Amino acid sequence: MNLHEVRRYADELKVWAALLALLLLTFGSSYLKLGAWNSAINLLIGVAKALLVAIFFMNLRRASPMVRIAAITALLTLSLLFGLSGTDYMTRTIHVAPWQPPAVPQDAGSAGS
Repeated sequence: MNLHEVRRYADELKVWAALLALLLLTFGSSYLKLGAWNSAINLLIGVAKALLVAIFFMNLRRASPMVRIAAITALLTLSLLFGLSGTDYMTRTIHVAPWQPPAVPQDAGSAGS
């Protein structure tokens, strides 16, 4: 093994340790009573995990510019679709049907007579 391979394995171990630390942070934050901030914190932790995986394990750090543009385009498209879906969900009105008594089922024997 040369020095470059040892350094690469050391970097991968550091990223793996960071991912485990973020996993424990996510697990620990589920026990905190922060209300709506709990979701925001877990979302930020998830984004940090996704960035670590994309940069180090998908090799976007050393990828060609075309691959980077494709990854950024995919990320922007996904965020646009999430944004449009959220806007659609928030602007819909809920129409509650009035209460109706349950329908009385017909007897099976009287239908043929």
